[in-house]
Amino acid sequence: MTPSADPAPRVSAFAPLANRSFLTMWIANLMSNIGGWMATTGAAWEMTSLTQEPIFVALLAAAGTLPMFLFCFFAGILADRFDRRRYIIVCQFWMMAVAATLAVMAFLGKLDHWSLLALSFCIGLGNAMNAPAWHAVVPEIVSGPQLRPAIALNSAGFNLARTVGPVIGQLLLSLVGVFLLFAINALTYVGVIFAMRAWKRPAEARASQRREGLAEAAKAGIAFVRGSAELRAIFARGLCFFVPGIAMGTLLPVIGRFELGLDEFDFGILYGVFGVGAVAAAFAMPTVNRLLGADRANIWAMGISAAATMVAALAMTPVVMGIVVAINGACWITVIANNGASVQMILPNYMRARGMAVHQMVFFGAMVVGSLLWGKIATLFGTQASLIASAVALLPFTMLAASIRLPGSVLPRA
Repeated sequence: MTPSADPAPRVSAFAPLANRSFLTMWIANLMSNIGGWMATTGAAWEMTSLTQEPIFVALLAAAGTLPMFLFCFFAGILADRFDRRRYIIVCQFWMMAVAATLAVMAFLGKLDHWSLLALSFCIGLGNAMNAPAWHAVVPEIVSGPQLRPAIALNSAGFNLARTVGPVIGQLLLSLVGVFLLFAINALTYVGVIFAMRAWKRPAEARASQRREGLAEAAKAGIAFVRGSAELRAIFARGLCFFVPGIAMGTLLPVIGRFELGLDEFDFGILYGVFGVGAVAAAFAMPTVNRLLGADRANIWAMGISAAATMVAALAMTPVVMGIVVAINGACWITVIANNGASVQMILPNYMRARGMAVHQMVFFGAMVVGSLLWGKIATLFGTQASLIASAVALLPFTMLAASIRLPGSVLPRA
C-alpha cells in the first residue's frame, strides 16, 4: 500500500462542479451550512447573554463536537453496512427536528444555558451520525484527480457558509431574535433531503459495500486502521495541529463580546472572516499544493497559524483580530482538506465510512480536548494568556508534524 510519487495532474479547483450531482448536493449543503452557522453564532451569542463564564462558551463548543468523538465510529459502521443515501436522509430529519425544538424553546423563552448545551449536543449527535456517510459518498460522485478539488470545494462551501451565515444571522438576531435563526436552520435541512432523494447512487457503489454484522464490522474497521501506517501518520499530524490550534476558534465569542466589545452585527462579521480566509485558501489550494506539495503546505499553515495567534494575543484590536481570524481560516482549510483528501485516497470503498469516522473522531476529539483546555486556561488566567499559551504550544507540535510525512496521493480503490 505504497502511495504513488507521481505528480498530480493539473485540475481546476472548480472542475467537480461540472458534475451535476455534485453541484446539486454542494448547493444544498451550502444552504444547510449557512443555516447551521446562523444557528451556531446565535447560540454562542445567546450563551454569552446567559453567562459570562468562558468555560460555558467552551462547553458549548465542546457540546457540538463531543458526539463526533463518542459516536462517529458507530456511525461509520452503520454507513458502511446500510444504504448511505437513505441513511443520510434519516440523519437530516433528526437534525431538522432538534433545530425546530431549539426554535420553539427560544420563542417561548424557555432556553437556559443547560438546555442550550443539551440541544447543541443533540445537533452534534446528528452531525456525528451523518458525517461518515456524507464523506463516504463524495468519492462515489467524483473520483480520480477531481477528488481532492471536490473535498476542497466541500470545505470551501462550509467556510463560505461560515462567512455569510454569521453576518446574516447576527443581523436577524438584532432585529428579531435568536428563535428565527434556529427556525431557518431547521428549514435548510429540507434542501439536503431533496438533493439526496434525487441522486441516483451508482450500482457498483452499493455492490461494493459488505453486509457485515455490527461486531464483525467494528473489528474489521479497527484492524484496518491499526494496520495502516499511512492513516496513523495522518491522524498524528492532525493531533499536532488541532489541539493547540483550536484556541482562537473556541474563545472567539469571548473575545468578540467582552475583549473587543462588539455588537451583534460586528460579531457576526468577525465570525464570518474566518470563512473568507478559508474560501480563499480552498480556491488557491490546487496551486499551493502543486508548488509546495500537500505535506509542506500543511506545515507552513501550522507555522503561520501559530504566528498569527501570537499577534492576536499581543495586539487585540478589531482590525488585527479580523486579519488574524481570516489567516487562521486559510490555515485550517489547508490542513483539513489535505488531511481529508489523503485519508479518502487510502481507503477502499467498503471501509470508507469507518475510516472517515476514525478520522473525524481524531479531529473532533482533538477539538474537544483543546476547547476545554484553552477555555479553562482563559477562565483561570485570562483570554490573552490562553492565546499566548496556544501559540507557544503550536511551535513544537509543528516541528513534530514536520517529522511525520503526510502520505502522498493514490487513486481510491474500489
